[in-house]
Amino acid sequence: MGHPTLPVGGGEIHVAQDGPAGAPVLVLIHGFTASGRSWDALVPLLAESHRVIRVDLLGHGRSAKPGGAGYTIAEQGRRVGEALDRLGVRRAIAVGHSTGGSVATALTEQRPDLVTALALINTGPSIGAHIAQGPGGGSSTPRSG
Repeated sequence: MGHPTLPVGGGEIHVAQDGPAGAPVLVLIHGFTASGRSWDALVPLLAESHRVIRVDLLGHGRSAKPGGAGYTIAEQGRRVGEALDRLGVRRAIAVGHSTGGSVATALTEQRPDLVTALALINTGPSIGAHIAQGPGGGSSTPRSG
């Protein structure tokens, strides 16, 4: 299906597509310091039944690496959504590995109209996900007196 470079806010990102054009869409998002090529071994199997879209996040792989560009998780998620819009994708399953899982989560939060399901692989919680211990939550210690 091709390997275009798409202009998105902040620079150009590389996108690889495989599988039938009309099939359900899986967008695969790599982790920090990786690229969409990290999914190469899985793509032939996944592309039998899905349109598989791999995005090299800005600053990674074959995407642009502009100085001073915003590289926050939220900005990367927004760019993935913008790329999917440019490709005409209306519904997608987002799959993220490691930090890519955080980007996939950001995409899901920003675009609930676009993401139908979310799969996280080896993605840890962010510090913002911490729930303080208190009444009704977490473990409690017995009080004396």
